[in-house]
Amino acid sequence: MSEENKNSKFLSWAWISQNLKGDKYIWAISVIILFLSVPFVYSSSVQEAYRLRDGNTEYYLYKHFAHIVAALLIMFLIHLIPYTKFIKYTRLGVFISIPLLLLAVFAGSSVNDASRWIEIPVVGYRFQPSEFAKIALITHLALVLARHIKGGWTPKELLTEPILLIGAICFLIALSNVSTAALLGAVSFLLLFVGKVPIRYLAFTAAVLIFVASLAVVFKAGTRMGTASSRIKTFMNKDSVAYQSERSYMAMAGGGFFGKGIGKSTERRFLPESNKDFIYAITVEEGGTLIGGILIFLYLALLYRGLQVIKTARKPFGGLLSMGHTIGIVFQALCTMAVTVGLLPVTGQNLPLFSLGGNSMILTALAMGMILSASRGEFDEVNV
Repeated sequence: MSEENKNSKFLSWAWISQNLKGDKYIWAISVIILFLSVPFVYSSSVQEAYRLRDGNTEYYLYKHFAHIVAALLIMFLIHLIPYTKFIKYTRLGVFISIPLLLLAVFAGSSVNDASRWIEIPVVGYRFQPSEFAKIALITHLALVLARHIKGGWTPKELLTEPILLIGAICFLIALSNVSTAALLGAVSFLLLFVGKVPIRYLAFTAAVLIFVASLAVVFKAGTRMGTASSRIKTFMNKDSVAYQSERSYMAMAGGGFFGKGIGKSTERRFLPESNKDFIYAITVEEGGTLIGGILIFLYLALLYRGLQVIKTARKPFGGLLSMGHTIGIVFQALCTMAVTVGLLPVTGQNLPLFSLGGNSMILTALAMGMILSASRGEFDEVNV
């Protein structure tokens, strides 16, 4: 290796060491997942691109790569902000998410019979308020719990902040996206448990979440709740299999240990949402159980490193912030994989940092930036 190449390599590593703060393992896991997704997103999107984009089979490849670059940039910029700076905006984020969720329910754009999108006029960009609401609620919940980590809860404090907000946000999300509401409710409940909320209030929170689910059924009976109910009934009926699940099983069964090879999937032609909700099936078909297992390992490693921040954070807010967002991302990934292999009913969840989709990719990157910021251990003198 020439002296010039050695200096170039040294400078690149020096730049990374100087500018990429926080947990290096979390950085590495995120980058690997993002770039591992490229061949599988491309392969699963070729036919859709050819059909919808006038034969431009690389359209979604370029789009996905642009989303990856944007995600890395957002992670980098957010992780430079000391995590205590987020304190000023947590409540504002939750209050902004409420009208956005209402707008999505009553005036949102419908995609696959689900009115969960808001389209920005002129620009034509669509986004899901539920994804933003998840981040806002988890961040604010981490702050509220950090301020009461040593106890001292009063019934009024518990009802006005954590429980009321969890119930309201989950209810509004459930009106258009049942699976996201269920996932957020589970993550919020776990955060309350780790935040040392008394058991009697945890039981009350569980009752509130059940009531919220029942209320959502009444308000939106026959629409998304009808879809969710139908999917659960199909899942529980051992004599029938949903079409998506059937094609997913066939894809994974054909993959074997080493897979058919990139671009050689046969089920991508028949499996709906093969580049989003069911991309794990195509990944196993083309990359085999080997790549599928590596992907599971990466998400579990991310969970481990994200939870380690609780031990190293000098303030409770940092640990709870990292834990909440890490669990939210990893639980979604594991639920998506569980749907693919038939352990859960079909949902509309994609694979974080892996599936095609700019809205999910960008907002997941925002949450990852917060996790990395908390893992830096830098903070202002704020008592949380």
